[in-house]
Amino acid sequence: MIQDYWYIILRSVIVVIAAIIGAASTFIIKIDHHRLCSLISFSAGALFGAAIFSILPETFQLLNLPEIALSGFSGYIVFWLISKYYFHVCPACSASHFDEQTTKRFSEIVLLMITALSFHSFFDGIALTNGSQHLHFDGNSIFFAIGVHKIPEGLALASLMLGANYNKKKIITYISLVELTTVIGAITGIFLSGSGISDFIFALVMAHIAGGFIFLAIHAIIGEMLNNHTKLVVISFVLGSLMILMSGFFASHL
Repeated sequence: MIQDYWYIILRSVIVVIAAIIGAASTFIIKIDHHRLCSLISFSAGALFGAAIFSILPETFQLLNLPEIALSGFSGYIVFWLISKYYFHVCPACSASHFDEQTTKRFSEIVLLMITALSFHSFFDGIALTNGSQHLHFDGNSIFFAIGVHKIPEGLALASLMLGANYNKKKIITYISLVELTTVIGAITGIFLSGSGISDFIFALVMAHIAGGFIFLAIHAIIGEMLNNHTKLVVISFVLGSLMILMSGFFASHL
């Protein structure tokens, strides 16, 4: 059991590293809007696939349809409310909205951005733990989806900070600290898993997280990106979803 916990923590560290790699790539690789759009859409498809093909189907073992719908909607509406009234909860999904005016106001919004992203990353960590410890969730698919999404997340956040004239050291430091909430979320999930909470409650939590994943996926493919690169967005999104579907299929047959 202890080995399983360390394995979960290791996975949470790996996805944090993925975000840092995404951030560092902005220092050496020229990422245009077309490539960023493709990467974000692919990662959004992976999150959508994890929710639809991995998380929600498994919750049917303990929850009925109304319970799943209410829990999923709660996850969706929480992220929607944060993004609408507080700040974009995911830099990757909102990268196309970070215009020059936004970067000029960075000093005013940095706390909002860090708080919103920390909230998002914390639930990523919870998902990593619950996906591995409860029911029959495909923990590999959830891990893959979160890991893939962290790359454009770090890239988008670093791009914004570069535009606001933050130096490279500060960018990596800020992003590392914010993304470490993923590890905190994983540790929190481990603590809760040993507290005697029923699988029914964990199923509700996973349905809630799936709703958040669906919000992030949908938010990533609408608006400016969908209007400007419709074919690219759809193809990348479908490929990301299919990747999760196929990884779950092959994992179940190994």
